[in-house]
Amino acid sequence: MICIILLFITVSLSKQCSEFELYEYIIDTVDSAFECIESIQTTEGANNAIINDLKYYLESYVFKDILKNPPQPSFSNDYYEKVDIDSKLDKINTKTTSLYEFYSEINNLIISTRDSHLGFSIKNKNDFSINKNSELTLFYYFLPFTINIENDKKMYLIPRYSFKFSVVNPPDEIIKNMNVPVKTINGEDPFNIIREFGKKYTRLKCPHAQFTLAKDYLVGGVLSYLPLTKEYLNTPISITFENGESVSVNYKIYRETASVSNSNEKLKQGIRKPLTEEETKDIINTKKALDENDRITRKFTSKDNNIHCSFSVNGVNTLVVRSFDTEVKESYEETILNCIDLFDSNNYPIQVIFPKNGGGYSIYSQWIEKILSPYDDVNYIVSLRESDYTKHMLKKGFAVNLYDPKTCQQRRSKWISKIPIINSFPLGDWYSNPNIIKYGDVEHKVTQPSIEVFPKMKLMKHPRKPTEIVVYTDSFCYSGCSLVTKGLKEW
Repeated sequence: MICIILLFITVSLSKQCSEFELYEYIIDTVDSAFECIESIQTTEGANNAIINDLKYYLESYVFKDILKNPPQPSFSNDYYEKVDIDSKLDKINTKTTSLYEFYSEINNLIISTRDSHLGFSIKNKNDFSINKNSELTLFYYFLPFTINIENDKKMYLIPRYSFKFSVVNPPDEIIKNMNVPVKTINGEDPFNIIREFGKKYTRLKCPHAQFTLAKDYLVGGVLSYLPLTKEYLNTPISITFENGESVSVNYKIYRETASVSNSNEKLKQGIRKPLTEEETKDIINTKKALDENDRITRKFTSKDNNIHCSFSVNGVNTLVVRSFDTEVKESYEETILNCIDLFDSNNYPIQVIFPKNGGGYSIYSQWIEKILSPYDDVNYIVSLRESDYTKHMLKKGFAVNLYDPKTCQQRRSKWISKIPIINSFPLGDWYSNPNIIKYGDVEHKVTQPSIEVFPKMKLMKHPRKPTEIVVYTDSFCYSGCSLVTKGLKEW
């Protein structure tokens, strides 16, 4: 069960925050911006309430027990970090009046799990009305360059001339040395800087995936998603190029008004944060490259750019899936249907690309796998951690999607009564007699296995053989993406 927990606190703003409202968007120094950020207040009572809510919701978190004593691979005794979530929650300073400090501590706990399914964020109660409760969502950090790693395995800094709606003036040294490899950053191997940033600030376990994400986050991001400290953001970054020239740069803070943020809010990517500027450009450039290189004759793209397919004069079908999440369901599903028809219109092979795919809705990942490999069993075997919240969600309706693997009987009736007492009837032995798994001295109680059945959906009339499908992915592929690739590999 995936829970994205949202933080709603009534805050009081300083005069400095109100001064920002004089501008639609503005670039400021770290110190000046943090006068506003650090003035956004919370209370001990509100903090304690949030910690208690977190404890309640996290009782359903399936990795809660496993993280206390995770099984280790044969090559290492400490590859997976041990994390006691309850202990960490108890150590969070609830007496602080700084919302940013409180939020940062919780965010650090979430990062320590190395699980991108687990999310905690400051968000608007109404996605279409940003108010003072969401002040932190208006602040971004950035450096005056982006990072490019070429085929020569060297790092180059590309001058940044704008950030969102503001003009940026990169240092002359960055402009003049954009084609010169970086030798060191703060006296270290530049790639090491990215690796260390990834270890500290990303929720991914795989070092390669950490690096992929950190390369973008290091040069820009949203403070409400990654609440970097004032001290870190104020630390100068010294860069030395291979030609001996050097430059020192600092982070800047971009802040926009609620009205600007509201009208230009990026599409959320399910378990991912909103797209960065770099990711948006990557999507556009990838599509252009595919079109130009293969001389596309037919193509279909969803409105959110999350799924794209094409056929080229070279006789190659291409399917690109950037995410299995969408907020434009009709367009996303229509694109999948168009792709099925496109692939059925010819007998040529299919190349499938999952660029930085962070998962999303299981129904879409199952559908894509079934389209490519119609004989795969894409049904999920499901167990849930025993907890009050799990029981609540099952009775509320989640159990109607689950079936007994032995009898194929539905775990719960689809009919939900308006009379509360009827809905409170026991779930049955499959829940009340849980399976107990031991991780050392840690006991893990989960429901007896259930089957989550994939519904019948349109598939290809002329499916390809396994040898006629080539799949390209990267270390960033997790969640639904990893399930699809695993299924296709075992096909």
